[in-house]
Amino acid sequence: MTRHVLRALAPPVISILIALAVTTLFLTVSGYSAASAYQVMWQYGTQRNSLVIALNNAVPLYLAGIAAAFALRMGLFNIGVDGQYRVAALTGAVVAAALPFPAVITLPLTLLASAVAGGLWALVPALLKIYRGVNEVITSILMNAVATTTIAILLAHVFRADTGQDTGTRMIGAGGSMPDLFDLGDGNRTAVSGFLLVAVICGLVYHLVQRRSVFGYTLQVAALSPDAAASAGIPVNRRVVQAMLWSGGVAGLVGLPHVLGVAHRYDGTMPTDLMFLGLAAALLGRSHPVGTALGAYVLAFVERSSQVLGLVRLPTEVGELFIAVVLLSSAVAYWIVEHGEHRFGLWARARRRSDPVEVTP
Repeated sequence: MTRHVLRALAPPVISILIALAVTTLFLTVSGYSAASAYQVMWQYGTQRNSLVIALNNAVPLYLAGIAAAFALRMGLFNIGVDGQYRVAALTGAVVAAALPFPAVITLPLTLLASAVAGGLWALVPALLKIYRGVNEVITSILMNAVATTTIAILLAHVFRADTGQDTGTRMIGAGGSMPDLFDLGDGNRTAVSGFLLVAVICGLVYHLVQRRSVFGYTLQVAALSPDAAASAGIPVNRRVVQAMLWSGGVAGLVGLPHVLGVAHRYDGTMPTDLMFLGLAAALLGRSHPVGTALGAYVLAFVERSSQVLGLVRLPTEVGELFIAVVLLSSAVAYWIVEHGEHRFGLWARARRRSDPVEVTP
């Protein structure tokens, strides 16, 4: 048990240590005090409102991480999460603004519509992989570019609310907005978004589907050995489509915290590139729902706390550098742990063979 826990914790700890080392080297070479930078970040990041804001910001990262984990379970890299959640967020904004129902009906329908839109957008790379053998990484990236153009055209000519410079969709009323889960009452952005509950449900569903169901087991078998899976009667191509649909469906929820909780419509303030942060959270957490949640919060905490560095004349790029190194070092950390375990096993076997045999008189 202890060995299993240590093996699970070692890769993310190594990734964070590598990121801290590289960030410290960057600050030192640039003539800044790394200790002062970390002290400022810690003091600002641990303030009450910063902790709540980091928690709210971690929600879309967690959803993106779960979306990436669904595809990773099948051995697929869904690099198209960015395009999927933007298309789905536009769909959700239009649906939430159009439905005349109360929140208890509008919100579930909006979540469902966005999930379906994200899943359908992810279906294209899956079908191209099956019927044309095109790698899903290439098609997913191309679909991100297609999403950008498609959204621009739809916003300009179909869903545009006004005729001026404003190119956003219609405003979403109270019936379509996500309420806060609870408010700490400090009056300084200390309200926890209701999407935290959505993220918890997504993590629970991911755990049950992937690790407690026959479907999840067959996904893993098909990913490890497609030929053996096909021989055992597992439809590998169907599993590829299903994995991408699940991944795209969860990705469709990534942009909704901004649309339904911040901007209350789809406009130019929609955040982009959450895909890589979510992928980093999934890699940090080894695609485990709890580990991904911790990884998402660590990344959101670094992103939030690094915003204050500019006020004390320190480079604000420290946070971006830290996150980038975490993403790059995640794969290296897994190799270090697996290589170390292999070498330690060889050393232990060699030591057992060299031990002298006791002979009883």
